[in-house]
Amino acid sequence: MARFAPIIGFVVLTMIVALAAIFTFQDKISLSRIKPRTPFQAYTPPPPPEYGARGAWILWPSEPDLKAADVFYVHSTTYYKKRNWNGPITSLSADRGLRRAAAPNEAGPFMEIGAVYGPRYRQATLFSSFTHKYDGIAARQLAYKDVQVAFEHYLKTADPKRPLILVGYDQGALHTLGLLKDYFQTDTALRARLAAAYIIGQATPVSLFDEVLKSSSPCTTSEDIRCVISYIDLESRFENEIWRMRNRSMVWSENGGLKTVESEALLCVNPLSWTTTTDYIGPEHHLGAASATGLRLGTTPPAISKAIGARCIDGILVVDTPRQEFLRRGRLLGAKWRAKSFNLFYRDLTADAERRVHLVKEKLKEESRFLGPIEEAVDLNVSPVNKVP
Repeated sequence: MARFAPIIGFVVLTMIVALAAIFTFQDKISLSRIKPRTPFQAYTPPPPPEYGARGAWILWPSEPDLKAADVFYVHSTTYYKKRNWNGPITSLSADRGLRRAAAPNEAGPFMEIGAVYGPRYRQATLFSSFTHKYDGIAARQLAYKDVQVAFEHYLKTADPKRPLILVGYDQGALHTLGLLKDYFQTDTALRARLAAAYIIGQATPVSLFDEVLKSSSPCTTSEDIRCVISYIDLESRFENEIWRMRNRSMVWSENGGLKTVESEALLCVNPLSWTTTTDYIGPEHHLGAASATGLRLGTTPPAISKAIGARCIDGILVVDTPRQEFLRRGRLLGAKWRAKSFNLFYRDLTADAERRVHLVKEKLKEESRFLGPIEEAVDLNVSPVNKVP
């Protein structure tokens, strides 16, 4: 047996070196496995969804009037294949991830108070978020066109007087920023309905509010309405991901293109205080994290309160590592980029949305009692009043 000891030692050492190499270069390995081989210009995208059909929606309420508000929800990336730059809405694996993990944990917090409209769309494949070349940009632009069509279909069919919440996660948050840019900056009636827009997992430069989002403003207190909430929640151990979000994210420009975020100040609203403070907010303010993975849509999962504290550091919401493993983001072989199987702020989001919907409903009632101010005088050639003889 002793004579085989050197061979066994060599094999063990080789395995250790190989595992170390895989761990060190796992991000590059993961990305190389999902990079589409065909240039965007050379492939035919899948057919666009028909939003008049129920199958084009992951969520469509049967009785919207029973809820206090409407929620337009745009899901995160669940298409990870290299076959297409944009995934077909019929992809079984993408739809399984959407139904099992993404929608229950992302839309779930809002389903108690809102009638949720959640379109399927030809989402850009995961790799597109890691390239600034034409292919990745074009894939995201195509995906956004679907979201636009879906939103316009919603506007045509829904009650135009109900409070509205916008919700987007990761890639869906980018597209939700696009909706804010293209529909809410000039339409005062639509903007008046907005309780809040939740932009989660997507960099939102503060400078956007000076340029493409001039008619919108960040939410800086828990009482603000018609405003934007944005945060990217990451544990401190994800230092590379924190750097990437600060320096390599992309956002919409005024002309509909995408531009790189390069060390800009990012909006960070801490969901434990609903302010932009950079102070650490402790676990005593945490209403509850939850995992709705595998549950039927609309089922409320049990929540774990006081599980984490969090602090905004240079635009990133750095959260404590939860004691419960099922509330921790995966780290190996690209797991950190996939749709999360939990929501750290599940109950916090529900309570916040409920409060802001109530506030915007009261504001709409107040505004409906008064006519708007007369902007300018109007000269009449013929008086509508008959003079007394």
